[in-house]
Amino acid sequence: MKPIFKHLPFAELADLAEGRLAPEARAASLNHVNACSRCSAKLSRVEQVISLMRTDEGEDAPPALVSQAINLFRARAARDTSPSLTRRILAALSFDSLQMSPAYGVRSGQGAARQLLYSAGENDLDLRVTQSGQEWVVAGQLLGANCEGSSGSVELQGADVTVSAELNEQCEFRLPAVASGSYQLRVRLGDELIEIPELELKA
Repeated sequence: MKPIFKHLPFAELADLAEGRLAPEARAASLNHVNACSRCSAKLSRVEQVISLMRTDEGEDAPPALVSQAINLFRARAARDTSPSLTRRILAALSFDSLQMSPAYGVRSGQGAARQLLYSAGENDLDLRVTQSGQEWVVAGQLLGANCEGSSGSVELQGADVTVSAELNEQCEFRLPAVASGSYQLRVRLGDELIEIPELELKA
């Protein structure tokens, strides 16, 4: 029988990335990361986000805006009680390079592409939003999921248009360009449905 392999919690990965672990705990965590591709990928993403935070010179978002964003996700989660055979997961925003993230409490970073990182159960969803002329291209990767042998897809739905794409073997995707507007994004993988209820694509 295959032994149960426990992954490192996010808080421990963050402490490891910022050098806050005691020597013995750090050694144990590094041994795990070296043997676990999932935790290694998550640690790499955390290190990238921390690096962006430390070099950012943007202004803090108003506290009222942060509170409004947090309450928005809480309210939607409370209303979503419909039964389903599919496990539905409401993705929670962890980092947005254009404004302060509710989870990190950090400042924004400006760049050619907007980066958004969502926590979705045991997985993370990394999105890259790039402007192409008057349209927007959404691409990304589902981190932590095992896509091998699974059928996965991504759907972006707006008021007048719906586009979709298949996940590749690395859980990566790139959606067709769409016009500015408000969209819903859904990622289907096996019996899980990850949802981002509001994704604003605008300059």
